Amino acid sequence: MAATIKSVEKAIDLLFLFDGDRSVMDVKTIARTLGIPLRTTYRLANTLRNRSVLTIEERTGLCRLGPRLRSLLAAIDDSADIPRLAGPFLAALARTTGETAQLYLPHGDEVLLVEIAESPHVLRAGPRKGQRIPLHCGAGAKAVFAFQSPEEWEAYIRRNGLKPYGPNTVTSPQKLKQDLLRIRRTRFAVSHQEFIPGVRSLGVPLQDATDRVMGSLGLVGPDTRLTLARARGLKPLMQKTATAISAAVWGRSNSAARGSDRPSPSPPRPGVARRAYPVSRSHFSRRQT
Repeated sequence: MAATIKSVEKAIDLLFLFDGDRSVMDVKTIARTLGIPLRTTYRLANTLRNRSVLTIEERTGLCRLGPRLRSLLAAIDDSADIPRLAGPFLAALARTTGETAQLYLPHGDEVLLVEIAESPHVLRAGPRKGQRIPLHCGAGAKAVFAFQSPEEWEAYIRRNGLKPYGPNTVTSPQKLKQDLLRIRRTRFAVSHQEFIPGVRSLGVPLQDATDRVMGSLGLVGPDTRLTLARARGLKPLMQKTATAISAAVWGRSNSAARGSDRPSPSPPRPGVARRAYPVSRSHFSRRQT
C-alpha cells in the first residue's frame, strides 16, 4: 500500500465532517468526532483557516467551511460522472456472474436506474436504464429505503400506500418494516417477483465517506437461473463490488467499508441524490441474433 501523510488525511477527514445537516461545529466536537487531541485539532483548523478553506469564529470557536471551496465545484461537476465511474465495476460484476448489474440512485420516493451492464446471456431480465422504481419494490430500491429512518418509512407509506407491482410486492406495512430492518442489519437484500414476474434481484447499499447511503448496487436475472441459493452465495461479491464503487465514486475508504460489514442497529446518516433521468418501461429482453 502506498505511503500516506497522516496529517493530510486528518485534515481531509475534518472537512468531510461538514455537510448539509451539519454546517457548523466547534473545535471540541471536531476533536471528539475525529478521535484526535484537542491541540492537534486546533493546529489543523488553523492551518485550514490560513488556506481559506475553513472559517473560525474567534469568540465562539465555531467552524464553517470557507467560501474558497466553491472554486472546486466546477472541477467536481466535470469529473464526478457517477455512471461513468461505476461502469467498469458493473461490467466486471456482469461478466463474473452472468447477470445484469445495475446502479440505482435515490430520487424522492423512488430510485432511478442510472446505469446497467447487461448479462451476456441471450435471456436477460430486469428494468431498463432510466426506469424509476418505488422504494418498496425490489432489492435495489429496498437497499436504499432500508437506511432511511423509521419515521421516513411511515411517511412514505402514508404518501404512497404500498401498491402492488409484481406478484410478490410487499403490501403489508409490518412485513415491509421487517424486511427493511433485516436489510439494514445484513446490508444485503434479495427479492423475488416484487416488481417484474419471474425475476429475482439482489441489492447492497453504496455509501460515501461519511457513511451516508447514496444509492445501491443491484443484480438481476431470471429466477430459473438466479436461484435463491445462488443469490445468497453472491453476497460477498456484491459487497466487495459495492465497496469498490463507493471508493471510486464517493471516496469511501476500505477501512470504513470493513466496519460497515458488521451488523448495524441504526441507519447511517441520510443522503439523497436528486437527479432526473428519462423514464422507460421494465422488460424481459431476448438478444437478437
